[in-house]
Amino acid sequence: MGGICLIIAVITSMSRDKLLAVGPLLVLAVAIHNALGYFLGYWGARLLRLNETDCRTVAIEVGMQNGGMASGLAISVLNSSDAGLAPAIFGPWQNASGSVLASFWRRRPPKA
Repeated sequence: MGGICLIIAVITSMSRDKLLAVGPLLVLAVAIHNALGYFLGYWGARLLRLNETDCRTVAIEVGMQNGGMASGLAISVLNSSDAGLAPAIFGPWQNASGSVLASFWRRRPPKA
């Protein structure tokens, strides 16, 4: 966790000017991408007639991706902090939204 936080801090500081220019639009794109992952994962599993618990699991798996790894690859392989900016924003966003969705579903257990 500490390593991921360090990577995000480095990428954010290296891309400060770009983040200030595209920040709100980037956050919106990240939120839409994440919501689409949850939505398409859940409803894709429903189309395959999986049970409710499995549909919820697929939704979480599809909606949450590895932003930390994507940020690290952008820096080490592409040598571009700008390429790592979107995953650096996506990582914390997906952790927060995934926790909210899991808490929501925990309060609403699947019907037997």
